[in-house]
Amino acid sequence: MHKALLLFILLGSTAAFGQIVLGNSGAQQVFGAVSSVGREVVRAAEYKKTKEEREQRDAEYSVLVQQGDQLFDQGKYREANQKYNLALQNKQEQYVRDQIARCNAELARIEREEYQLFIDKADSLYAQLNFSAAIESYTEALTKKEVQYPKDKIKEAKADQERWEKVHFSGLLISDKREDDLASKAFSKDPYSDFIKPGKYNIIDDFLTYSNYQTLDGIAVPANMHLVIYSEPQFKGTVLVDVVGPAIINNMNKKNTSNAKEIQTHEFTAPLQGKFPQYVRTWSVSDMKSWVKGSMEITTP
Repeated sequence: MHKALLLFILLGSTAAFGQIVLGNSGAQQVFGAVSSVGREVVRAAEYKKTKEEREQRDAEYSVLVQQGDQLFDQGKYREANQKYNLALQNKQEQYVRDQIARCNAELARIEREEYQLFIDKADSLYAQLNFSAAIESYTEALTKKEVQYPKDKIKEAKADQERWEKVHFSGLLISDKREDDLASKAFSKDPYSDFIKPGKYNIIDDFLTYSNYQTLDGIAVPANMHLVIYSEPQFKGTVLVDVVGPAIINNMNKKNTSNAKEIQTHEFTAPLQGKFPQYVRTWSVSDMKSWVKGSMEITTP
């Protein structure tokens, strides 16, 4: 009786255990099927999202390209370039890359043209001795094209501007052009010229290097500058010169030399004629060679 009961229990346990194992296998199959469906749902959602994003990018690309084309046609190449570059972030297309290249070429052409306009204006102003305005135009040209020419011209213009803020002393007569052994061009640097800034000079000879090497023969005083020369040191003696520029004083001792008279009377080339017309040019009252032993004052208003 006990043995039969024990056998029944064992057989029941085995059957029950078998059912449990079968139950777990079925659950795994059901779970796998659910997981597969879930993955398909995720894939479908991701595809839909990707498709929507792609369509949105395509739409944005089309709008940006259209805007870029309109700006290009209006000659607004910099703005068009920005639109094309934004479009390129959405879609890599050869048309957009080509349009960017066209924009860059047009911008370079415009900068070359603007550069040349500034250079032409600056050169004209420089020729008119309008140094401040010329420097501004050369500086503007540099914003369009980084080259050496405007840099050199700015340097030259500043040097010329500085000279015109001083009194020009020369060992030659002063005229509108440089002539060997005869004349210095007013306010142009040469081996016979000194440029002296406003101040008091106890003995003139101490402050001249080139113009008194042999003899002082010319003085040019720019507009609104006051020059007083005394015959003796320490601002004493006879007043030899008391003049407010513009003025050119040439040495009377050279008055009868070849071409000297013409220097005083002929019409200077532009723009120096406007700076020093004939009526502001005079001969000295005495030999200027002796003036360097005296003293002088140079002042501005």
